[in-house]
Amino acid sequence: MPMTPPDPIQKWTRIDRRTLGDFRIFKLWQDTSRSPRTGEEHRFFVIHAPDWINIVPVTPEGRLVTIRQFRHGSDEVSLEIPGGMVDEGEDPRAAAIRELREETGYVADTVVQIGAVSPNPAIFDNRCTTFLALNARRRFEPALDGTEDIVCEEKTIDEIDRLIDRGEITHALTLNALYFYDRYRNGRGVDPSSPLE
Repeated sequence: MPMTPPDPIQKWTRIDRRTLGDFRIFKLWQDTSRSPRTGEEHRFFVIHAPDWINIVPVTPEGRLVTIRQFRHGSDEVSLEIPGGMVDEGEDPRAAAIRELREETGYVADTVVQIGAVSPNPAIFDNRCTTFLALNARRRFEPALDGTEDIVCEEKTIDEIDRLIDRGEITHALTLNALYFYDRYRNGRGVDPSSPLE
């Protein structure tokens, strides 16, 4: 016997928003919102951050350009792909091209969007868009800022798979981007304009 679908979830009504802190790369908000189901008001904390991008650079030989850098949140050196924040008024694709050049010195013949996600919709209000850089070649020295200490490494797909299997790539947005890249490589990318069946 088929299950009856639940009632559609409705959007909560925000009653109040207060800024609790402004920390340059994000703001912390406290929202008071009313439940459409119970009518009760509850408090929530929202991290307001700029949109992010990441980019999967692939060389003409099919190797992926990765970066290693120290991450203060995890207190560890992390193996990732290039990425960063979208500046105010900046197009995400332009941000991806900029971050690729700044962090690695690589430029690409073609840069295409292959996916986008909400990094953690429970507390973050931003999006992370993933781009693919085809025929990426190193043309410049990286232009690192004072807080960046980055080493670039080219990896084969097999090496990337082994690093994931061994738990040496743990950055969630990097893993997500590699998933989008795998779908792209295997012709399984989703056309966002197509209806779900």
